[in-house]
Amino acid sequence: MSESSERPIIIGAGPGGLAVAWTLKEAGLNPLLLDREKIACSSWHSYYPSLRMNSWRRLSSLPGMRLSSEYGPWPMRNDFLTYMKKYIEVLDPDLRGETEVHRVDRESGRWVVRTSSGDLRAKNVVVATGLHRKPFVPDWPGLDEFEGEFLHARSYSVPEPFVGKDVLVVGCGPTGIDIAVAVANAGASRVRMSIRNMPVLFKLSPTTSLLCQAIKHGPLPHWLVNRASLLMHKMQWGDLSQYGLAAPKEGTMAGTARIGHAYGAIDRGLIPAVREGSIEVVPGVTGFKKKAVLLEGGTNIKPDVVIASTGQRPDMERLLGHLNVLAQPGGRPLVHGGKTAPHAPGLYFQGYRLPPGQLPDMAVDARAIARAITETRRFGLAGALRRR
Repeated sequence: MSESSERPIIIGAGPGGLAVAWTLKEAGLNPLLLDREKIACSSWHSYYPSLRMNSWRRLSSLPGMRLSSEYGPWPMRNDFLTYMKKYIEVLDPDLRGETEVHRVDRESGRWVVRTSSGDLRAKNVVVATGLHRKPFVPDWPGLDEFEGEFLHARSYSVPEPFVGKDVLVVGCGPTGIDIAVAVANAGASRVRMSIRNMPVLFKLSPTTSLLCQAIKHGPLPHWLVNRASLLMHKMQWGDLSQYGLAAPKEGTMAGTARIGHAYGAIDRGLIPAVREGSIEVVPGVTGFKKKAVLLEGGTNIKPDVVIASTGQRPDMERLLGHLNVLAQPGGRPLVHGGKTAPHAPGLYFQGYRLPPGQLPDMAVDARAIARAITETRRFGLAGALRRR
């Protein structure tokens, strides 16, 4: 059974999808949101409670409603969930939860969204399922036979279960840093971090957030951004080689292009912890053998627990792989915001900008998508919603 409608369809009811719904409702449209989970913003509910936003609060409000100053400059997970609850109440979206989208096809000049409850047709479809849809674990030899405890960072919640244990955190992204620092502070007997390629690390500050947004949305060429990011790293941290932290070999844009996802992180205490000895740095992981974790250079260690902070992927191949709209490596869309691929008119992507600024970028792209769909440069402030 197929349902036909000219209403825009938004796949994914996280912050990105809800931001687009807000801008479209302001423009006088009534979009339909689809999500495989029962509630909106389900991913945020699953994040570890100590998660703190990397982007400055003043830059991180979604369209139509400001994040309250009571949350401080760097809101916590629960602060953001409180904000999103109010955002959803005011938006009052037409949301169909527990609706799995299996595939998107192009037929007779319209998009056909094939869902668990039937087909939907629309001129415009916005994909907002996110960069972090599926946990990624490298294909390490011997992992299936590892006798220690192994978990992906997505399954991490609080540090208390790791008190008194020897913990190895694999990966130096924001989540890996948060986990390693939290576990060390909670009383793990030993904490090591495996780093294969040292990323550019930035200090957490409003200045850094402003600079990152200016770089991403400005006209600077990638080679200049790479040099600037490497220079910032060096100026902020100096020479860390005595602690096992080599200088980054490539800037943020070059690293992102190579691996297909974010390259760089905000440091929330890793460098001070390494300097004082509460976190040790070890080489990259090459495999597992019974109780041992094999490292580059031929050495091995025997931690009680391995936490793989090895990232997540968009996981959209089944949904969109046949449409030739995904880039490799990484599987993220070729375009984002108000742009569409020439052979896929009306198919928009929200929340996939790299390097990811996440909330600041979602607001920018949501407005761009609304302008593109309504075919006007004027943003519809006279619509059904008002800024609160």
